[in-house]
Order: sequence, then structure tokens, then C-alpha cells
Amino acid sequence: MSRRAGELEKWREFLKEFRIHLEATRSSPREIVRTLGKQNAFTDSPGIQALRSAFEMDSSFSRCLGRALEGKGLLPETVPILMNLADVVGARPLEEQLSALETAELLMAREGAAARERSRQYGGLCQRLGVLLGLMAVVILA
Repeated sequence: MSRRAGELEKWREFLKEFRIHLEATRSSPREIVRTLGKQNAFTDSPGIQALRSAFEMDSSFSRCLGRALEGKGLLPETVPILMNLADVVGARPLEEQLSALETAELLMAREGAAARERSRQYGGLCQRLGVLLGLMAVVILA
């Protein structure tokens, strides 16, 4: 549960960095994703790396996002948020792209907060249940 919250936080940070790079450099989405995907903060994120590898073959954000979704490296919470970006990033005026990225960043932050709350509520319960099942297995096998 806490890994899921961490992955959502990485996506939020990725979208923030993407928006900043786009605004500052006005580079193509392909270049931005390739640059950000190499940063240490994002190298252990399977979803971001799936998006980065999809850009090796194509330069269309929507097609690369579709390829990344096929790879199943994305969390279910990230899919609708990223799909909202598919028709905007690289296809609309800069202001619309920046606005869509900022909205996606806020939605990802909301999902991350909800995941952290679920982890807080149910994390201890899952740990206690695991310990209890482990002890029960020891008693049964002994």
C-alpha cells in the first residue's frame, strides 16, 4: 500500500517536472520524457520507464501513452489522469498543455493522498494479519 502511494507521488513529481520543462524549454514531449526518465528519481518507476521506452519508437504522446498502458506498468489510478493528457500534450497550444498538466498534477496529488490515507488505515491491519497467519502456520506445522 505504501509503495502505491510512493508511485503516485513519483507520477505527481514527474508531471510537475514535465510541466516546468515544457514551459521553460518548449521542447517536444519526446525529449522531455526521455530527459526526465533518466533522472534517478524516476528510474525505479515502472510506469514512467514504460512511457520512456515507448518514446524510443514514436514521438506522439498519445500513441506512446497507449503503448505504456499496454505494458501494464501503470497503476490503475494513473490511467484516467494520463488519458486526459493524451489529446492535449503535443497537440494543443502551450497554455492548454500547461493547464492540463497542472490539473493532472493536482489529480495525481489527490490520488496519492488517498493512497497514503488507505495505507495508514489498513497498513497496520495487514501487518497484524500477516503476523497472525505466520504464527498460525507455525502452530499448525509444529
